[in-house]
Amino acid sequence: MRTKFYFILLILTCCMLNAQTLQTGNYTSSDGNYTVSIEQNGDEISLTEPNKSNIYKKTTSGYYYHTEPKYNTYYIRLVGNNKFYSGKNDGNEFLFILSSINPSEAIESVDNCPLYDKYLKLSQEDPAEVQAWTFCGAAAIAKCTYNTEASQAYNKTIIAGLKAILEDQNRCPCEDVISKSEWDAVPNY
Repeated sequence: MRTKFYFILLILTCCMLNAQTLQTGNYTSSDGNYTVSIEQNGDEISLTEPNKSNIYKKTTSGYYYHTEPKYNTYYIRLVGNNKFYSGKNDGNEFLFILSSINPSEAIESVDNCPLYDKYLKLSQEDPAEVQAWTFCGAAAIAKCTYNTEASQAYNKTIIAGLKAILEDQNRCPCEDVISKSEWDAVPNY
């Protein structure tokens, strides 16, 4: 009798886990570096990142999947109604926790990033400096979508790339997205 009770309890627990629904809102990675917006509708989860939106569809495994043929298959694994893990096949998993249910606190994106627009326009109008403006555009995206710590970490790579192509490595061409202290902290070539 006791075994039958535990078996029924196990089945109910599995059913409850598979029936979880994420609360609509913004979710931030556990390291605080990245925020996405989530809305679940039945067996589909809409995940909006700063630069794109994707629909993840539930499978029989209980995971939600989205495939980008050129890159990889990505998944969402629910662990409650206010947190989930996200990752890609053969990659690391990242925990995301509900950070805001207020729809007016939309995540920032390249759609609302005038500095990115500035460098995109420069890259299209100034072919002689297209590489520099593209690097500056990438730094602008980081400034618009990451927190300060993550943006600065990302900018180290951007600065190294810029210094590799610039004649004057002592002057940053985009001081509105890369601070002088960040620029000076990366060694010249």
